[in-house]
Amino acid sequence: MNKLLGNPEIRRELNAEQFAHAYLITGEEGMGKKTAARLLAEKMTADLKGQVLKDEHPDVLWLAPEEKGKQIKVDAVRAFRQEAYVMPNQSPKKVLIIDQCHCLNESGQNAILKILEEPPAHAVFLLLADSRETMLPTIRSRCVILEMQPVGEQEGVAFLKERFPGEDRLATLLRAAGGNLGRAMEYLAGGTFISYGELGVRFLGKFCRNKQLEADQILAGLPKGDFSAFLDSFARLCRDFLIYKTGSGEENIVFLESVLQIKAFLGRMRLEQLYKMASLKLDCKTALSENGNENLIKISFIAEMGELLS
Repeated sequence: MNKLLGNPEIRRELNAEQFAHAYLITGEEGMGKKTAARLLAEKMTADLKGQVLKDEHPDVLWLAPEEKGKQIKVDAVRAFRQEAYVMPNQSPKKVLIIDQCHCLNESGQNAILKILEEPPAHAVFLLLADSRETMLPTIRSRCVILEMQPVGEQEGVAFLKERFPGEDRLATLLRAAGGNLGRAMEYLAGGTFISYGELGVRFLGKFCRNKQLEADQILAGLPKGDFSAFLDSFARLCRDFLIYKTGSGEENIVFLESVLQIKAFLGRMRLEQLYKMASLKLDCKTALSENGNENLIKISFIAEMGELLS
């Protein structure tokens, strides 16, 4: 994206004359952590040729998990740490960026802590993590913490309109993404969010007709590893149900056509049932994050849905 919207705290840091030796940039995926890191690195290295934004600068180094969601190996952290002692090639600072720091175990974080305690004068560390709570207190205490903020609707919609001209749901989808531009662009680019929301309506339709076995088959047909993405869409669908049921404004509903398809079913639902249905997402996502068996969690989800709708 290489353009930072909102986030006045980080903008102030970009205009600073001096920099700290370490920053912890936090925020969920899609909020722009890597964009912020590149812009900070560009300023720190006095890059005027656009090398940093192209990931071609010799004094800006990156470390990330070999596979998404996997731990960053301690040996990789130690080797990366040694790079900090090598003088910059062409810049006043060498910038070392560790992406997905929440994938560091305690040993890996302690390996980073050692150099943060006595860093070389020419080195700056940028640590990117989903949240500050995933990092050791000793690391947090040695970093300037910059927390990515949701983008405002006016600024975000203007940005999205440049990339998705003619799309009339920009504001709605940006709100659905919680001001997360990366996630909103994923929705607009035809990711699974929309298709799995529609799948969620079909899933509920089977329950409406007492066809639990067919509902089971719908979830069984999900690609392996996609149940988490389905849950995200299903939770938004449940929120749309609540908005419709409480009359909070159709302009805030993402899956409006889908909601209208089953409005008779919603008319029979109690608010308590809808709230419980939405909360199932959190329980299932927690189980998945703890390396639970995806198929067993699906079965549990279907069983609890059956109890709620019986």
